[in-house]
Amino acid sequence: MSTTASTTAPATSGQRSRSIARRRPLLDVMGWELRRFRASRLFWIQALCFFGLLLFVTWFGRAPDRFANQTPKFTFSGFVAGTSVWGLAATIPPIYLTLLVLLLPFVTADGVTRDLSRRTHELLMTTELPTWAYVWGRYLVGLMMSLGLALLLLADILGMGLLLHLTVPAYPLPPVGAVLLLWVGMVVPAVVLVSSLSFALGTLLPRQTNVVKIAILVAWIVGAVVIPPSGSGDAPNLPAWYVNWDPTSAATGHEMVVTYQTAFQNQVQAATNATQVQQILIAVENKIPDLAGWFAPHLLLGALSLLLVALAAFGFQRFRNAFN
Repeated sequence: MSTTASTTAPATSGQRSRSIARRRPLLDVMGWELRRFRASRLFWIQALCFFGLLLFVTWFGRAPDRFANQTPKFTFSGFVAGTSVWGLAATIPPIYLTLLVLLLPFVTADGVTRDLSRRTHELLMTTELPTWAYVWGRYLVGLMMSLGLALLLLADILGMGLLLHLTVPAYPLPPVGAVLLLWVGMVVPAVVLVSSLSFALGTLLPRQTNVVKIAILVAWIVGAVVIPPSGSGDAPNLPAWYVNWDPTSAATGHEMVVTYQTAFQNQVQAATNATQVQQILIAVENKIPDLAGWFAPHLLLGALSLLLVALAAFGFQRFRNAFN
């Protein structure tokens, strides 16, 4: 009997070691969060309402800028398409991104603190679950949901742009490549930044999550709506570094709009008829934007915001008395 026990014990210990080695705690936590989001009717209702609101806003803002010029030779009237690069530079930062940011803190800020409110925190913390997996797992799923909302924005722009092209005379197709560049350069970094900031502050300040959400929303509205525009004689005239690094892209977008306006005015002077003006307008409004100066800083802001999550994981306290 003793011989049997001594020979089976190492085998059992080895099986347990291999079982522990095969565990993937990060994937486990992400699986929990994905199941929670999948079962949340409120989240999917909010996403559906958000998409419907985006469709309405895009349809309503299909012509954010109009022209009505009369010259000795001809008369021209036209509009900038809302889903063109020119139109999106004017509408993404103050409208689309602001609507998106209104949702993001509520998606990510409570990733960890939700366990405190549900009184399941101590139970989870007494398990062998590593702290890093617990924090990063919750964050990554929240970021996935936030990027999913950003994909709804991209689908809205391209889908509604196609519908308007088919139903509105002289409405151009949205240039897919240029739209993707704006989405990657303006929307994605902002989503990552706001999601990371909301999650990190919510994790480090679990008793003040509502204050965190309100503070982020107010700060974004100030940066996206109150501070801009810049350039072209408008006040305030912001420095170039702020225009390039503006996380809300409001100042960046305004500079792009000024560039498109100047290019159109310079080219339209040589036009001899309304047809030429229309062709010039379509060519200018759908031109690929100049990425120099602002594109890389925006991506860098999004990447650096991941350090906030790393800081939150490092400073996270496993037990409730650490939060008092």
